Amino acid sequence: MTTLDTVGTRLLVDGELIADVGKTCEVVDPSTGQVVRTVPQGGRVQLDAALAGARRAFDDGQWSELAADHRTKILLRLADLIDAHTADFTRFVETEVGTCRRVAGPGQVRRPMDHYRDLVSRARSELGRPLPQLPGPPATGQRVVREPWGVVAAITPWNAPHLLNLWKVAPALATGNTMVLKPAPEAPSCALLLGELAVEAGVPPGVLNVVTGGADTGQAMVADPRVDMVAFTGSSAVGRAIAQSAGATLKHLLLELGGKSALLALPDADVASLVAAVLRFVTLAGQGCGLLTRVLVPDTLHDRVVDALVEALRCVRVGPADDPETSMGPVISAQARDRIEATVAQAVAAGARIAYGGGRPSGVPEGGFYLEPTILTGVTNDMAVAREEIFGPVVVVIRYSGDPDEGVRIANDSPYGLVGAVWTADTALGLRLARRIRAGQVRVNATASGDEAPFGGYKQSGVGREVGQEGLLEYTTIKYVAWQMPSVEQ
Repeated sequence: MTTLDTVGTRLLVDGELIADVGKTCEVVDPSTGQVVRTVPQGGRVQLDAALAGARRAFDDGQWSELAADHRTKILLRLADLIDAHTADFTRFVETEVGTCRRVAGPGQVRRPMDHYRDLVSRARSELGRPLPQLPGPPATGQRVVREPWGVVAAITPWNAPHLLNLWKVAPALATGNTMVLKPAPEAPSCALLLGELAVEAGVPPGVLNVVTGGADTGQAMVADPRVDMVAFTGSSAVGRAIAQSAGATLKHLLLELGGKSALLALPDADVASLVAAVLRFVTLAGQGCGLLTRVLVPDTLHDRVVDALVEALRCVRVGPADDPETSMGPVISAQARDRIEATVAQAVAAGARIAYGGGRPSGVPEGGFYLEPTILTGVTNDMAVAREEIFGPVVVVIRYSGDPDEGVRIANDSPYGLVGAVWTADTALGLRLARRIRAGQVRVNATASGDEAPFGGYKQSGVGREVGQEGLLEYTTIKYVAWQMPSVEQ
């Protein structure tokens, strides 16, 4: 029996690890189309017990009133245990998501631990602030206090399960909240293993709960009056439904939703580095909301950029996630593959042209859900393929005159506003344009962001921010406290 047969197989409900709930869920490996794992399928019984445990653990103060240093020690102990299971988490990301090995380990498992430790360490500091002394007797004072919201319902997607679980668990627990975490049914094992390690680390019962389930479980979590905050990553359509349901009890919302992120190239842009930035879409087979999938190119650079993209994609090796030579793995499911193919066909029918890809690759394992990386040209910004999130390995190239104002207008002409980029030799101009682009993150001639960089968007890309100081504060609410010392009779 391998390690993977024994870890990440139990729900965590109010401190109890549960392997058998009467129902199971099969997890499919996108690289082969075969069932790779079977995990417990939680239901209303487990969800109700988890919510009750989270509510009790918060209300009795065993976690929220614990000194921040003590919470931090427990959570850093959990971090060490996560590090010790890097191989397990990496294999889960490979076999349940299809993320290629060269990305799964470094980008999806080890890098998130930097975010985790940064968030946990930030919570050691006093998050409130003192205010000037009130007028009157000297023994008076006032301050702003940051306190946890209470019970957090966290719902995470399948495309980056370990990273997005940690982005929610770390700030929520570090600031004194309790949590019920529901992972996506396509990729549940990272969350289940996280729950198992939380018990080993000494996280008290009820503080972190992990339950599996489908959309009905998520809907029940959002609607439950015992929940104070909902943290969700997923599609804008589901985010809108969550906002409507949570509005009945005015829950605090943190919604990280879809994107159709634009890279705006100016006429003096460096083509080689621009192409390298766009090519990052292959690392997740286009299944990332912050990828630059809308490339706005001036007429004078159009052919050079397209030719360079095509030449670069010829070197991309599509294949199974566990092959070290693979640079792009499969998409998550046969349904996703069929939907993406239909989207490309509709774009071609509307006038787009396939510059590269557009089909299924040869030489890949039979049964896997593979697509070629695809570049579409002849796209205008009013086409559906330029406005809707495809969540697949498809990039659209949109021509414009080269006038910066026109480029900004096209970049902003989108229902989304998650990430943007400007490519130009004139950094000062790039920074001015970055201020005008309506997106939560905008980079000028850059692709990387620091551990402290907040992530979130404008418009239908969501509400609130994750990661960094801003992400930490999302899990706290504000209280004003004033006092006057009682006078002492002499």
